[in-house]
Amino acid sequence: MKLDSNDLKLIALLQKDARASVTSLAESTGMARVTTHDRMVRLQKEGVIQRYTVDIDAKAWGYELKAFIFARCDRGNVDRRDVAQKVCALPYVARCNVIAGDWDLIIEVMSQSMDSLGDAILDGLSKIDGIANTQTMVSFYDYSGPAASLR
Repeated sequence: MKLDSNDLKLIALLQKDARASVTSLAESTGMARVTTHDRMVRLQKEGVIQRYTVDIDAKAWGYELKAFIFARCDRGNVDRRDVAQKVCALPYVARCNVIAGDWDLIIEVMSQSMDSLGDAILDGLSKIDGIANTQTMVSFYDYSGPAASLR
């Protein structure tokens, strides 16, 4: 799907405030309200806009710690995609990617403290069938780039 400049303006406005009214979006883009609404519907139908959501400040929610865990899967008849789906069922997991290289998975986790991170790894992650070993790296700072909303 090819997006024109009005689509891009609309998407940028929705990224800033997904709760903005169609009327305010129309005013900001210089389009008619009906045209704005129709574009939003088209962008949803074509899968460009998948959902409207709320961004939560992890620290305000009590999650002071972000970490990335590299994991290796057992060799043999283990499907890394199945292991990744099991990992994603853990409540502290933000995302899990199946990757190439020395490791099989990279797992982004949120935690309230080092103790709770340790418990999460020992009591949860390490008990998932298919996980052979892990290496954890704690994130000190988190910066986002222009493509962050494409996640």
